[in-house]
Amino acid sequence: MPRRIKETKNIQIPKLEVRNPRDVFMLFSALNAMGYNDENNTKGMTLVRKKIRNVLLGYDWNEKYPKLKKAFKTYHPWHLLNAILAKPKKIKKTSTLDGFISDLRKFSKEPLVRKLWRDFKIYQTKEAKKLFPLFEKETARLIAFINQLPKRTKKIVFITNPLDAYWSGFALSAGEIGYIIVGPGAEKNHGELIRHELLHLLTSPLRLPRRITADRHHKRLATMGYGNPRIINREYVVRSLNLLYESVVLKRNISKATKYEEKNFPHIREALTFMKTKKEKGRL
Repeated sequence: MPRRIKETKNIQIPKLEVRNPRDVFMLFSALNAMGYNDENNTKGMTLVRKKIRNVLLGYDWNEKYPKLKKAFKTYHPWHLLNAILAKPKKIKKTSTLDGFISDLRKFSKEPLVRKLWRDFKIYQTKEAKKLFPLFEKETARLIAFINQLPKRTKKIVFITNPLDAYWSGFALSAGEIGYIIVGPGAEKNHGELIRHELLHLLTSPLRLPRRITADRHHKRLATMGYGNPRIINREYVVRSLNLLYESVVLKRNISKATKYEEKNFPHIREALTFMKTKKEKGRL
């Protein structure tokens, strides 16, 4: 259901579309079947995720699909999503990713897995359509706030993924298409999860001063999945811009949110000041 929203200044707003890709369902079904137990919600996983896991965990998929298991141990889910959505041309025929794609196709043809897709795809589609208006609103407001858009982005596709952990999300690009994939809980906190992933997609690769992304913090952040200086820099940029957006656009008191971010990103206040200056000078 592609839709165009109001243009912002001289920026051509991209088409926005909601999709429910079968491949994303298959990927996270396989992940959950083979030991992907990540969860951020103290109350536990979604009911849908539990139901699908209860069916899948009764079988030894690891033995049957060793290439999938190897890929899951080797790559972060972002790289696997990129392989199935962006379909990069540089994947070698002998690589782990090539084996992953081959095994995922076979896994997707399993009668049990196909039945799960038929049973749950309607629910997943409803979730995506329910959240799409929030996605539209956040996209329009964010583009107006940062006053920019990646030159190649002509369309942004929104995908919900109830088989992931709460408040987990991904942003990736494939040519002229950007993808935003969000796990459960995206409607909470004024759509902060959607906004976080949109900021990853929409903002330019700004570099923060070295003092903000100092090496001494890398080890701790690496345990959270932020494994190198480039990723840490990106997280600081996105998180500080989100705080600035909440203050300027949503008119919220960000003291509590800033203090929360400081637990893992101790220089977030410096990053926020830096981004505020950039914003005032129109250099985002």
